[in-house]
Formats: sequence, C-alpha cells, structure tokens
Amino acid sequence: MNSVRREVRPIYFCDELLITAKEYVAIALGVLTLLAASAAVYEILTVNTQIQAKPEQPQVQNYSSEIKSFKSQIDSINSQISSMSDNLSALNILKNNLIDIRAKLIDLQNKNDQLQTASTQPALAVVLDKSSYFPGDTIKIAATGATPLKVVKVQLLDDSGFLVSTSQTWADSAGKIMYNMQLSGALLPGNYQVKLLSGQDVESQAIIIQTTGTIYNSSTGVYSFTAQTDKSVYQTSDLIEVMGKGQPNTSVSGVLTSPTGKTYTANTTIQPDGTFYMFYSTSQPYETGSWHITLTNLGQTKVIYTSITSSSNSYTLTAQTDKLTYQKGDTIEVSGTGTPYTTVTGVMTSPSGNTFSSSTTVLADGSYSMLFSTSQSYETGTWYIGVTNGAQNSIVSFYLQSPTTSYPFTAQTGRSIYHKGDTIVVSGVAAPNTTVDGVMTSQSGNTYSSHATARPDGSYSVFFSTTSSYEAGNWYITMTNVGRSTVVYFYMEPSG
Repeated sequence: MNSVRREVRPIYFCDELLITAKEYVAIALGVLTLLAASAAVYEILTVNTQIQAKPEQPQVQNYSSEIKSFKSQIDSINSQISSMSDNLSALNILKNNLIDIRAKLIDLQNKNDQLQTASTQPALAVVLDKSSYFPGDTIKIAATGATPLKVVKVQLLDDSGFLVSTSQTWADSAGKIMYNMQLSGALLPGNYQVKLLSGQDVESQAIIIQTTGTIYNSSTGVYSFTAQTDKSVYQTSDLIEVMGKGQPNTSVSGVLTSPTGKTYTANTTIQPDGTFYMFYSTSQPYETGSWHITLTNLGQTKVIYTSITSSSNSYTLTAQTDKLTYQKGDTIEVSGTGTPYTTVTGVMTSPSGNTFSSSTTVLADGSYSMLFSTSQSYETGTWYIGVTNGAQNSIVSFYLQSPTTSYPFTAQTGRSIYHKGDTIVVSGVAAPNTTVDGVMTSQSGNTYSSHATARPDGSYSVFFSTTSSYEAGNWYITMTNVGRSTVVYFYMEPSG
C-alpha cells in the first residue's frame, strides 16, 4: 500500500478592526476555531479523494453531511465577525459623538462662568472730592467696582471731548481706587469730565474749572472773588453748601434758582482770612433738574451750576474705609451717609469667617463714622465689612497685612526752592499698597494736607498745590507711612 503524503497549508484571515482588548480576544478565538475547522475539512477532503481513487476500496464513507455542517459553522462565524465589525463601527461613531458633546458642554460651562462673573462684578462708580476746581488744584478721586489688580486709566476731557491729559493707576484686590489727579495750572476755565476706564467699564464725572488768579491784587487793591459748591449733584432735601474766597469782612449774597424759576436767598460775611461758607435748605423737597446760584460780592458776580436728582430713599446708605490697606493693630474707620438719628451696624468678617461687630448713630446731617480695632493675632488677607442701616445694606473691603517695617520709607522734593503757584511733588518709596500722608507746614504754622497710595513696587508721589497767597519763607513737609515719619524742607520765594 503506497504511503500518502499530506500537506496542510494554513489559511489566514485578516481584518483591520478598531476593537477593544475584550473584543479582540473574542475574535481571536473565533478565528482559531475557523482555522481548526478549515484544516479538518481540508484533511477529510484530501483523504476522501485518495480513497475514492483506489479501486480496491469499494466501501467509502460519505462525509458530505459533516462537510455541510462545517460549512454552515464557518458561514455562521463569518456572519458573527461581520456583525461585530458593524457594531464596532457604530460604537466608534457614538464615541466621536460623545467627544463632540463633551466639548460643547465644556464651552457652555465656560460661557456660563463668564456670565456669572460679569453679573457679580459691581459696576464702576466714581466719586470726586469737589465739583469745581481751580487750575493747579488736585482732584481727589475715589472709585469702586474696577477690575481688581488691573491698570485703570484716568483721563481729563474738555467739553468738546478732547483729551486734555491721561494717566493711570492700579485697582487694589477689592477693585477700589484712591488717586490724586494734579491739574495743570494752564487749564482754561470751563466744563470738563474726569473719566475712568477699567477694562470694558467706563465712568465719568463732570467738573468745572473756575477762573483763578491772585487773591489780592496790590495794584488795584481788589481781592478776587471765587465760589463753588461742595458737590456737583444733590438729592432732594439735601443741604447745599457754597464756599469760596473774597474781600475779607465784606458781605456775600447768593440767589439759588430752581428749574421753574423759584428762588432762595442767603447771605453771609467773608471771614478775615478771605474765606466764606453759605448754606441753602428748604422745608419742602427741592425740584429735580438743573439749578444755578448767582453770588455777588463788591460788584463781582459769579454763577455756578448744580443738579438735583430724586431718589427712592431720601437718604442713601454709603460706606467707605479711610484706607485700602491696614497693618495689624491699626484702627479701621468706616464712614458714610445714612438716615439721620438711626442706627448703623457693621459686621467685620475675616478671610476664615470670624466676625466682629460695631455700631453707631447717624448724625443730624446724615453722616456717620464707625471704628473697628485690630490686633496682631488677626489674620492677614482681604476682610469685608457689611454695613446695615434700616433696610439698606452696603459692603466694603480692605486688606490687612503684617507690619511692613522691613520696607524702606523715603521722601524728597523735586527742588529745594519753589515759586508761589508751583506744584510741589514729594516722591519716594514706602510699603506697597499702603497710604502715605503728608502735611505741609508754612513758616507761620499754616498746614495743608495731601496723601497717596504707594504703588505695588513701593513708589509713590504726593502733590501739594500752592497759590500766590502763600507766605514766603521756610516750609517743611511731614510725611508718614505705617507709623513711620520723615521730614523734607524747602524755601518759598517771595512774589516777584
């Protein structure tokens, strides 16, 4: 009997499928099963063919049914592999869709966070110390609602919108600003605007630059007559204060005129130092709109303008701290306005949530002042004070830090000799973000105050304006910062 040589050739299946490890194992098992079945079928077919070719083997077993069975199993496996491929494609599409949905959800969340941040950001608000200034004066600017720890542009524009001057300062961590804007001595009288720009927020306040000049003209023997109001906008029932300078010991008369022509008259006498103060109040609330005051002194006339607006509450609660940054151990003063003869309550809260309370009574003019003491054991960081008066609430913030005696404190003037009318600038370095106060004292003891906040790098500049009425002689300026002080000296030359 001749030997039969059998050669079994492997059958390979290749499918490029993107599958998971678990699915790969399942498919591998299926492929191995298919290979085994195919090899068996191939061997059976080969043997069967050889046996049938031998004439001496009349009895040959028929494997047709088994072959058909194996073929049906192979077809089933191929069908399962095709189904798995379709499922993998569907899962891959679903995965891509989920990735796209997740990206869109993240984008929506970011937009929602931005909207929430914008909605909680307080509006930019600007307050000036006066409504009218003379050329060379310093405008004291206070603002809240700026973008914290960002640059804020400070601009001065004339009534036509022309940019007269621009400078910049920094908002503190609570978005508050304290800035002194030095006016040029060459400014022309007229209407101007002080504008602050913080990010996308813009806020402005109208001011008036009044005519200045020599208070006393020795050649004519006449004193210049000046006048201004203490605010540019009043609320109904407010007390209107008018102040100015003129001929000492002479009479000043003023007529306050409403938008409909109603008039209110007041008179006063100029003090021996050449200053005067005049007040207007009525038993009935003032009309809203544009008002003007006509003042007369020795034939000289001045007209100043102001506005009166209505308010849902006759007395609006306001609150502010006297500084933006304090040292441990400092006394914190909160002042503002409220309803006269009512109680104002304040709750000071530390960064970790500890609270300290204080209260006071609003004075007859609507003003109040409330004090909080601190100690060396208090936390450093941003603190908040919630102020309540009746149904009104207000929140102010400040930064409490450890003593900064490690920072140097220096001060110097730009020159040692000045002329009357010059602006005196004291500059130096101090503890960053702290207040630098200056008191300028004349030879006879008259004092003039100014202050500034040291920049984040510790540098500062404090401005003192002078007029021709200032006395000649030796002057000195006492500068203080965080309990430290230094003195600088200069000489004021006589006129001419």
